[in-house]
Amino acid sequence: MSVSHLLNRVKRDAEGPEVALRVVGSREPPPAMAIQISIDGSASVQIQGRIARDAPWQSLGPVHHAGTLLHVQPVQFLRAIATGVAADTTVSVWAVWAW
Repeated sequence: MSVSHLLNRVKRDAEGPEVALRVVGSREPPPAMAIQISIDGSASVQIQGRIARDAPWQSLGPVHHAGTLLHVQPVQFLRAIATGVAADTTVSVWAVWAW
């Protein structure tokens, strides 16, 4: 199982780093990825993915305004974007996948 931070306790509008799903050897991609969003205060979070580094980013589902746990089909690259982060708000987003 791999766990990666897409956003780590950000306190302002931020674009998280690109996180790459790595498949080693002959392993097939995992059947699902879980993403957990934590919003302590007021903010919006959009999860985005793409299948190759030169492909455009695409939104994976709706914009989230509250903490949630969601499941998505695996994509090669993920990132999270926080917007409208109010004062005294922190936002964290994690992604996990397993075989």
